[in-house]
Amino acid sequence: MLNLVFLIGLGLFVISSAYFFLTMKDRGAFNPAFLVSFITVVSYLLMWQGGLTVVTDAGQPIFWTRWVFYALSCTLLMVEIGAVKGIKGGALIQQLYLTAIVMVTGALAALDLSAVRWAHFVISSVAYVLLVLGVIRAKTDGAGWVNSYIYFGWTGFPLVFLLAPTGFGVIGAAAANLLYLALDIYTKILFNIQLAGATKEDITA
Repeated sequence: MLNLVFLIGLGLFVISSAYFFLTMKDRGAFNPAFLVSFITVVSYLLMWQGGLTVVTDAGQPIFWTRWVFYALSCTLLMVEIGAVKGIKGGALIQQLYLTAIVMVTGALAALDLSAVRWAHFVISSVAYVLLVLGVIRAKTDGAGWVNSYIYFGWTGFPLVFLLAPTGFGVIGAAAANLLYLALDIYTKILFNIQLAGATKEDITA
């Protein structure tokens, strides 16, 4: 089941990488939508290969590298969100710092099977709350739709972390990674498709 989840994720993000590369190549050399998808391709490829994992006492694998790649892809997503929400200068740099803290401490929490992981999780959660507040407080006309991706997308990741073998072990690795895949599709593919549509409307307006 796990391999199937990773193969589906790999296939979907290969397709989205090609789509964003071909449809957005006229917007200049910097194409964050393509880079986000391509980074996710590498992440799913590594998880599918099964390397760099830790295993819980219950025999459940934890793919901690996911959060390392999130540090890269979500930083790019925050750049996109900042552009839409009008977050610039020092405020944007602060958001990027917070994104990196959330993901790096998330990786440490996933990698550490001891009780210390909860300290990493708390630090990650505090940074995440500050990150969310920074996005929500930035109010720009026509950009309210971005908040839904934070509420229902980004916030889903720590909730799955708690339910998965990384947390209380309510669900197994297969179910957890299926949920992560659904969240990845929502926050990386659907978000960038909607962003492209909103940008096109602004250009033609």
